[in-house]
Amino acid sequence: MYGIEMKFTVKTLMDKGYSQRKISRELGISRKTVCKYIDQINTSGVIVPKITREKILDKYYELIKEWHDMDLTAVLIHEKLLKEKSLDVSYPSVSRYVRQFKDIETYVPLIAKPGEEGQVDFGYLGKFIKDGKTVKVWVFSMVLSYSRYSYNCLVTDQSVDSFIRCHIKAFEYFGAVPHTAKIDNLKAGVITPNFYEPTIQIQYAEFLKHYNCAPITARVRRGQDKGKVEAGVKYIKSNFLKRIEHTDFYQLEKDLLQWTTTVANKRIHGTIKKIPQQLFVETEKKEMYALPSRRYELFKIEHRKVNNYAHISFKNNFYSVPYNYIGHNLIIKSNENILKIYKDCEMIAIHQICTQNGSFITKDEHLPPEKQSKTIDHYRQKAALIGDHTLMFLEMIIESKPKTWLMTFRGILSLKKHYDYNVINLACKRALDFKIYHYSTVKNICKNRLYLQDKENLNVINAHGFAADLKKYDLLCNNNPNLN
Repeated sequence: MYGIEMKFTVKTLMDKGYSQRKISRELGISRKTVCKYIDQINTSGVIVPKITREKILDKYYELIKEWHDMDLTAVLIHEKLLKEKSLDVSYPSVSRYVRQFKDIETYVPLIAKPGEEGQVDFGYLGKFIKDGKTVKVWVFSMVLSYSRYSYNCLVTDQSVDSFIRCHIKAFEYFGAVPHTAKIDNLKAGVITPNFYEPTIQIQYAEFLKHYNCAPITARVRRGQDKGKVEAGVKYIKSNFLKRIEHTDFYQLEKDLLQWTTTVANKRIHGTIKKIPQQLFVETEKKEMYALPSRRYELFKIEHRKVNNYAHISFKNNFYSVPYNYIGHNLIIKSNENILKIYKDCEMIAIHQICTQNGSFITKDEHLPPEKQSKTIDHYRQKAALIGDHTLMFLEMIIESKPKTWLMTFRGILSLKKHYDYNVINLACKRALDFKIYHYSTVKNICKNRLYLQDKENLNVINAHGFAADLKKYDLLCNNNPNLN
């Protein structure tokens, strides 16, 4: 035994309290040599020799790293080593070796303030008998992140309706609402799993808004983001489910509620070392939002395609949507009275549900601008743009033809295609002079340029009625080929 090994042995015996004489006798070396080693130990200490052993995978280091950089999993890398290199190595060895190429992520504890957050998750409990049928059963769990106070209930599906009903039960169990609800990327709650801009399912988003609660989604494959509720689900399976010796669904519901109230919420929590119920009552509940005055009303969700008339069909009737959605697939929400229509998460139309059949329920603002109903003031503005005489002509036809004035005035407006505003305005003046309120009259005055002739030359009426010569009247009311 020489060198570093001897020095290390001398150091070990010194630490045990051996004297220099006893060390000399024990190792069979002189006291002078023992003193030399002790001087070296006191001066520079002892470096413990590191024994290294070459690993079988070291010779494939570069190849394994290349495969890892190609995003191959440890399973695939193991298969390739067996197939391509005929290497006799176990999967666990490959898995441990690959870890050196992975970036180690440091997790920061997520500390929530009182009332700030409720974490939500589902957990599968197994099969139970409900109404004579065997059904799969999940537990819905909401855990308040600060106090760990929780609510748990059973569901047989993970639909949007079930998801929302469970939230309502949780809020009412708490008697208050957390500021945010942190959910997993469940189909019931999240359409697109994007942590920064998640598209929250329409009804779920509307429901949370009703309760003044905001949705937050956990990042994909980041269980630590909602680790409190995941730990809660594990606790349900390991503590509650282990107690159950029956398969009755309805009895399981009662058992779960009792266990939640008397066991889960009254135990000393393993992480916070406090009783969740006590912490909730004394601190957290007062920081949460109050329940709204009325419970959220659930709607039925369906899909519809917009037809060429810009309507969707619903229960034997047709309801309008903005015309620019023709051909689009839309989402509809309905209850007994209201029909709401959405494009993605934006509500684009709302209707009172019609109790008759075969009706078209159309809102004017959904039509193209040119087909929307116009008010009288709208047409007055158009007439005023042409001129004062045109505006007066409009007022006279409204008075004399209350049911058909619009067709007459639309004819006047159509003259803009062929005549300028001044000509149309003068033609209306000439028609007013003779109290003739017809579109054809104004058109012929424009066409035959009668607005340039003196009124006296066109005077067709005297104190005794119509003059014998009706040609001048024809100039106003009919086409005259001699003047074309």
